[in-house]
Amino acid sequence: MFESIVKPSVLLLTLCILLASCAVDPQQETSPEVGLETVVTSQSKKELAREVLLEIGIAKRYNLYLSNSIDLGLADTSSHAKLREWLHEIMVREAGWAKIEEQYVARLEADFSESELQELLKLAKQPVMKKLLQNEIQSYSDSSKARQKLLFQVWDDYSSGRINPPKEVLP
Repeated sequence: MFESIVKPSVLLLTLCILLASCAVDPQQETSPEVGLETVVTSQSKKELAREVLLEIGIAKRYNLYLSNSIDLGLADTSSHAKLREWLHEIMVREAGWAKIEEQYVARLEADFSESELQELLKLAKQPVMKKLLQNEIQSYSDSSKARQKLLFQVWDDYSSGRINPPKEVLP
């Protein structure tokens, strides 16, 4: 039954892409923000970077974006909501924010000074910025069905030979 729902080649390709990239630019409204804690006292640069990520909601978005991998693998996401939800939980547990958070923190720590991180934190706490970031998450969620359809069509076209990769990208 599972094979009739999920195209094995698409699922395998999707998992390979996910594991290779681990930095997804991906519909689960409630994603746990595991590992992010705000420190009230004097903060180290690392703690400051972590708080910036918490304020901008990156953990929620990262886990939300994992849904694209599932959308690519399921032939019909609309009729398999429970399976999709379960797969998303697995993706979050095995490849979600908690597994990648330290790389994001390290990147901010390396690329921004302490004063720049403090400035980013102040900006992230501004009501209009919070509204913008929440709007982005809501827009992503609202476009779920259309995105699922488009992604499935791309992979279906690729699998059917209607989209052919150029010779220079083939192994």
